[in-house]
Amino acid sequence: MEDQNNPINIHFSKTIDDYDIIADCVVMKNDELHEVIVDSLQYHSHSNLDILDLGSGTAHGMLLLFKKFPLAKITGVDFSHKMIQNARKNLMAYIDRIDLRKDDFNTMVFDKQFDVIVSAVAIHNSSHEQKKLIFEKIYTGLKNNGVFVNGDFIEAEDQQINEEYKQIYKNYLENNLSGNELQVWLKHAFIDDKPMRLSEQFKLLKTVGFKEINLVWQFNNMAVYVAKK
Repeated sequence: MEDQNNPINIHFSKTIDDYDIIADCVVMKNDELHEVIVDSLQYHSHSNLDILDLGSGTAHGMLLLFKKFPLAKITGVDFSHKMIQNARKNLMAYIDRIDLRKDDFNTMVFDKQFDVIVSAVAIHNSSHEQKKLIFEKIYTGLKNNGVFVNGDFIEAEDQQINEEYKQIYKNYLENNLSGNELQVWLKHAFIDDKPMRLSEQFKLLKTVGFKEINLVWQFNNMAVYVAKK
């Protein structure tokens, strides 16, 4: 059962029906971020990859993954029943190679290991304490030499630069949204969200065992990095 009192669940319950439409209005360079995540996976296109997508939403990322890796099997996890329903509709062409699960990646137990685990614009919703536990589960949930790719909101290393990031992002939201919709997303972005500095994320990833971590893309308060087990 979804926790109706969780601010993240409350937020997305209000925006979920039009999330595909609004996504580009609230995530700067949203398409590019997703494309970089997929392009960062250096496997042969006909590899039989077993992939896990944390916070898979309406399957934007899963569709790109299938385009590059048509033989892959992909498990998508999202806490929202509506997101899972929409993803299933979008993935009908790949229905025999998907496993969509309504679950919370903060608390779920990984029941198998994967070649690749990806996440796009999702883990920043978790507390810093939860992030450490998530990274531990991701490391354990990867096969040897497996890869984790994360594209998400970040906090800048320098406070002044972080304030500049926030102002640029606030301007972006104000240019794309208005009225109550704008207020809902401003609250989500600047009160509910919990972005973490890259240096802190990399430290946690190394602590849980990842041996190689590389930043591959950044734009303002968005970044994509790759961590190899």
